[in-house]
Amino acid sequence: MDYPIQIVRTYVNPYGNIAASGLYRSYITQDMANDFPFWMHLRQNPRSVGQQFLAASAIHLEKMSKDMEYNIKSKFLNTAPVEEIDVLYRTKIPSNINLLDASASGVRCIAAPSGCSPSGVSQIWVSEVSSLEDFYYNVTPTRVEITASGDYVPSVNNIEWNIIPSGILDKDSKKYDVWKNKHDITWCYADNYFRKQDIETLEDYETYILNSGYGTPINMLFSDGFLWWVGKDGSSYYLNMTSTKTQEPIAVNLDMIVSFDITGKFDGLEPSGILMDHNRNLSICDTNKTRIFEVCPRYDYFTLDKISRYIYFREDYRNSGVFISNT
Repeated sequence: MDYPIQIVRTYVNPYGNIAASGLYRSYITQDMANDFPFWMHLRQNPRSVGQQFLAASAIHLEKMSKDMEYNIKSKFLNTAPVEEIDVLYRTKIPSNINLLDASASGVRCIAAPSGCSPSGVSQIWVSEVSSLEDFYYNVTPTRVEITASGDYVPSVNNIEWNIIPSGILDKDSKKYDVWKNKHDITWCYADNYFRKQDIETLEDYETYILNSGYGTPINMLFSDGFLWWVGKDGSSYYLNMTSTKTQEPIAVNLDMIVSFDITGKFDGLEPSGILMDHNRNLSICDTNKTRIFEVCPRYDYFTLDKISRYIYFREDYRNSGVFISNT
């Protein structure tokens, strides 16, 4: 089989939001409510109007807490986030592109990355992102590449496979109860529900109906507030990315961010297990645990520097080049 195999995005969140659409509930909300007297309805009821008001402030406090944690970890080599983007690709804007043309709506790019032809994709539209924060952190994968395969091994880069889609530790959130106790939580899938559970008692804190159309989860993993999972729907298979930032005031399902149809892309084998290494590259094994396929999310976006007349890319398009023009 020729690699890499290109798999374009089947579904993308219509709001274009990598987090949950709308206002989501931070775990700090209940922690703030616990500062009120125990007899108050606000402290007892997470669906109360009072907690809905606190939820907006809690989101910003959670972001501040994570920013402080990030800054502290960045000071030491053994805790620094080495998986972050550290390489960008750039190309000089041709002289015939007029950045001051008031009649033009902007600049467009078409790329043909190496490896597109074997899977029937000849070109890729590269979308502009003006916000640097979105460009680095908040954009969703536009496609995935299956770049290689090999014999099955019990672990990849010292990370073991999940045996069943259960007990996926949520490292980004906690559960605060009204008694000010803090609980670690896990995510699992059972009885047609995604379940947010206590790590010790397996008590369900929240349950969410599975969105239809993306298969039944056969394995999943948790990474940076998202559940990546392989879904099976009859003879079809999907690679899905779902947000765990649950919407408020009431959410009955988790927010699906992106989905990829991976049916028939694994050399005739059925995809099953899923694993993510420290570089955020995915590995998928087959049901019989004979092969491992390396799957890399790709981000076809660019940001424009009008002063230096450079366009910066997340992906490497040097082999086949990039076509740039005014829109």
